[in-house]
Parts: sequence; C-alpha cells; structure tokens
Amino acid sequence: MKILANENLYEPMIDHLRGMGHDVVSCRSRSLSGSSDDVVYRKAVREDRVIVTMDKDFLRMQRFPPDACGGVVVVKIYRHTVADTTRLFEIHFGALDEDAIARRLTIINPDGVRHRTPRNS
Repeated sequence: MKILANENLYEPMIDHLRGMGHDVVSCRSRSLSGSSDDVVYRKAVREDRVIVTMDKDFLRMQRFPPDACGGVVVVKIYRHTVADTTRLFEIHFGALDEDAIARRLTIINPDGVRHRTPRNS
C-alpha cells in the first residue's frame, strides 16, 4: 500500500508501516514538515496515497474526501505514551487489509477501528 505519513505520526509507527512492506513517504522526509493540511492532501491525491495521521482535521470528509486519494486513516490514540500508542496502532492497523482502507475514512482509537464511506460513493 502507498502511504503518506503525516508529520505528526510517531516515528516508530512509520517504521512499523515500512516493516509491514508498505511504500511509506513521510512528510518529514519530503520537506513537507510544516505544510498545511491542504498541501499534504493534494500530495496524497496526486500520488494516490493513503494518508495516515493523528490530525483530527482529516476527519472532515467534505474538505478531505478519502475517495479522491488512497484513503485517510486517522489515529485517535491520545494521552498515551509513544510506546503504548504505537502498540495499539500496530494491533489495530495490522488487523486491516488494504480493501478496508481504500477510499474510506478509517478511524483507529484505543478500542478498535471504525470506517466511514463518503456519501457519494
């Protein structure tokens, strides 16, 4: 899967995605650090990548339609250590397959995963 890791995603989470064999581009490594959400989204659309982020702004499907890029995964695991957040992310993301994420909004929280499909799909 082609993934664009937003700059707020913890490095161990990015390492885990790469370890799973995904083609991961990090906003930090592509000099997109500090870029607006709109710039990040346009890059994901151009490259047909799934955005993986901890930024709640990407929950706004009207502004960032997941069906125009590869999909959007918002990790809503807050107030945990980096290690605990990474562990929960690994468990929940690891249980997903590419079809479950493609062109949808996927929300990962400590208790599990939810999906939302754009209304026009």
